[in-house]
Amino acid sequence: MKKIFCTICLIAILVTLYVLLTSKGEPAIRPRVGEVTDPILVSVIQNFADAVDETPRQPKPRMELGMTYEGATLNKLAEQAYNQYTEQFPKRVIGWYRMAIVQQRMGELEKAIQSLKEGARVALPKMDAPHWQLGFWLIDVGRVEEAKKYIANAAAINSNSLQVQIANGRIALAEDNPEFAIEILNKPNLISKIPDGYVYQLLGRAYRAAGDEEKSREAWGRAGQSKPKWGDPWTATVVKYVASLMALRQEIKQLVISGSIIKAREKINTYYSYEPKNKVVRRLDAMCDFKEGKLNKALQKWSIMVKEDPKDIFSMLLMAKTRMQIKQFQTDEEIAKTKVVFEEILKIDPNNAQAKQLLESLP
Repeated sequence: MKKIFCTICLIAILVTLYVLLTSKGEPAIRPRVGEVTDPILVSVIQNFADAVDETPRQPKPRMELGMTYEGATLNKLAEQAYNQYTEQFPKRVIGWYRMAIVQQRMGELEKAIQSLKEGARVALPKMDAPHWQLGFWLIDVGRVEEAKKYIANAAAINSNSLQVQIANGRIALAEDNPEFAIEILNKPNLISKIPDGYVYQLLGRAYRAAGDEEKSREAWGRAGQSKPKWGDPWTATVVKYVASLMALRQEIKQLVISGSIIKAREKINTYYSYEPKNKVVRRLDAMCDFKEGKLNKALQKWSIMVKEDPKDIFSMLLMAKTRMQIKQFQTDEEIAKTKVVFEEILKIDPNNAQAKQLLESLP
């Protein structure tokens, strides 16, 4: 009897799982025809959107689709995808948080605040990021009393949060208490860990409000020009879903710089299957030869690019620098030809410091 009961329970569970996995959900958010033209991005979106439609009750494909849109700065599509996610999985913080972030990027701060309030509610009592981020936005719009509640929540979850310290300093400034703001913010540990000289921006305001112009000028002299980009538990994950020809070019560049030539060549071949004449990638292709010691091969590739475009100063510079390192080009006649290349660069760009310096170094 017990075995029969267990078998019935197992069958019931399997049926439930089958229904959940195969039941119809909202179809995937897809771009309009022609809205996305990058071939890599089109392919990635297609794959994730198809995965959503194949398993509409699964959270992962919907989140991956949203992150792909967000990573490509297709913010409206990202918002729509995240909205579907929150409707289907309202108790998952990530959907509310990511939707709020893209809404804020689109300038829809009030919508972002409302979305993140839901995320903050779901996040209690474990995650501090939705609370301090919401606190920052509420301070931005002048709702300081409301902000205090969320900053207190964040502090209760993570008492060592740098963001909480920054928020408390901003609150003190908003409440015309610059002395307290200075006490909170003027800490070497905080200053060193917050990027872009942001703490000095706040200290500059605080010292001025406190009537200390000298210290205010000193702080502003060390301040950056923008707010830092605050990290959160999912930013790095979104970056992984950035898929485009531009992203692939950046990846190739980093591989070449780091000396990972084999991997760089694999990526270059992939890139050529989409856009075989891209100048940036062709230069990086030649740079792979250069880093492998195949100087003549690299020089040939850069020379071809210069013939195709006589105003391509990037390839001209690489070509001339390579000529300076190949023994056969060290005769007086060949050195004169190298000088001509640098002189042509300076005709196009008279302020090119590298061309000037290298030209002056030639005998």
